[in-house]
Amino acid sequence: MLVNKERMLQKMEDFNLDVLIASHPENVSYLADFQSHLPYMYRFLNVESFALFPKRADIAPALIISKGDIAWAARYPSWMPEVYTFGNPFYNVNPEGTLSEGEAKYKQFLDDHAKAAPTAGEAIVKALKQKGLDRGRIGLDEKNVYPATREQMVDGLPHAQILDAFELFRVIRMVKTPEELERIKTAGLLNERVVQSVLNRVDEGVSEEELTQHFLEQTAKEGAVFEFWNTACGTQSSMTIMSYGHHHPRSQYRLKKGDMFRYDGGSIYHKYHSDAGGCAVLGTPTQRQKACYRAIEAGMEKAMELLRPRAIPSKLFEEEAKAVEKAGLKNYTKLAHFCGHGIGIEARDYPIFTKPMKATSPFLPGTYDLPVEEGMVISIEVPYGELGLGGFQVEYTLLVKRDGCEKLYPHTRELVVR
Repeated sequence: MLVNKERMLQKMEDFNLDVLIASHPENVSYLADFQSHLPYMYRFLNVESFALFPKRADIAPALIISKGDIAWAARYPSWMPEVYTFGNPFYNVNPEGTLSEGEAKYKQFLDDHAKAAPTAGEAIVKALKQKGLDRGRIGLDEKNVYPATREQMVDGLPHAQILDAFELFRVIRMVKTPEELERIKTAGLLNERVVQSVLNRVDEGVSEEELTQHFLEQTAKEGAVFEFWNTACGTQSSMTIMSYGHHHPRSQYRLKKGDMFRYDGGSIYHKYHSDAGGCAVLGTPTQRQKACYRAIEAGMEKAMELLRPRAIPSKLFEEEAKAVEKAGLKNYTKLAHFCGHGIGIEARDYPIFTKPMKATSPFLPGTYDLPVEEGMVISIEVPYGELGLGGFQVEYTLLVKRDGCEKLYPHTRELVVR
């Protein structure tokens, strides 16, 4: 099970919530281990799906999905025992055909009129009423709820209190379960293999486009999905140039001796994310290149020293930046804007290691500067770009332990010389 059920129930108790409803695709996946394809295929057309989790153990959790997702639920069932459906209920059956197990389940879902409704809002209202939760405090992940759906909920649940709870889901997700740790570890290891394969191809005359294409191809061979490749060569590596899942630039720049190559790449495997960052130089590194790398290494050492339960992200970021500056990078405390983030079912989970930011959600303590907890997985990254010279980076994926941190899986960083 992906969801940290014990932590979720404790948060529901802390905030006096009777039920949580996920809508954001990552939150639905987290809560139900169910992946709706609709938000990724049709961003603005009937893309809602929900997972409902009551606090009381004697009330069944349920998926609430449209017809477009029923086939997935029929063939690859969630752990949630009930499925409510909304939308078009009609189907045809070949009178001479034999239904597969998945088709039979698909038909069963559509035939269950007691758990069906014309619209998402009506289906949610029906589910809550049937479960006796229509007068309770409802934590609703508001991020993927259509205005019409919200209106139907408000009208259909006049005695309920509905609270926007997207931030609560992100707080719950911060501490990983054993199943999540295995998925992040698997995703991270395959991403390391892909990155190493790219590094092995770094050579004079190779173009940025060829390296990007190799990253894409090797990611696919590993069975993962490309997510981002924030990578460049030469002095241009001093800048952030992010290629993402929908587009990557066709750069014809070719590496030459003395160039820096900075990479920061990630992929997704079985819903979970990876993130690897480092750098290389073609030929013997200059004194300046070595000095820059030593400085960001000093920052990483300081961050890893401080990463432990109860650490405050903004304070860790401040100390990391000071360490880099002390090691020789002038004005790094002015240049730096963050040094890491949680990672899991999203590439950028909480907490974020940056300057303090105020928060207004009732489920946050007035700030996004959330203390580190045991069981978090954190990507600490220390980047540096110097125009006219190039970009540098060191990044590790770390598991927070009771008295410190450790690498979640084997991976090393150095100023690679090619």
